[in-house]
Amino acid sequence: MQRNRPPRRDFRRGGSGGGFNRGGGFRRDRPTGPAGPSIDYRALVEFVAKSLAEKPDEVTVESFERGGTTVAIKVKLADEDIGRFIGKAGRNIEAIRTLVRVASSRDRGKRVFVDLANPSLSSGHFAPRERRSSGDLKGSPRTHGAASEFGG
Repeated sequence: MQRNRPPRRDFRRGGSGGGFNRGGGFRRDRPTGPAGPSIDYRALVEFVAKSLAEKPDEVTVESFERGGTTVAIKVKLADEDIGRFIGKAGRNIEAIRTLVRVASSRDRGKRVFVDLANPSLSSGHFAPRERRSSGDLKGSPRTHGAASEFGG
């Protein structure tokens, strides 16, 4: 004996059966009016930088307009706070840059850059080492003139 089953509805065809394509649905149109107040990127970066820093009163953030579509943000911190701001493998500063990029995506064509402006980063302590030629390894300060364990 066969059961009486109601006919199957194919929701992909836009039937009237309470599917996703009813009325408003999940698609949202972008508002056609003004985008609202512009975002203060300098204040956003300053808030995050002061939240991360152990010395928040030494944090200064400057914003520079470079043409009509580009904004450069320079962050100065205490030397002890630079590592916290950058984070392990640069994760913190990349997260801050991502946050600013997402915030700037509302302004069509606006590009925002976040950089550190500490003078200690340009000193010799953080500068990359000079490259040595391969014949320069013996007697270099690295081995202090002693033979290495690899027969050098």
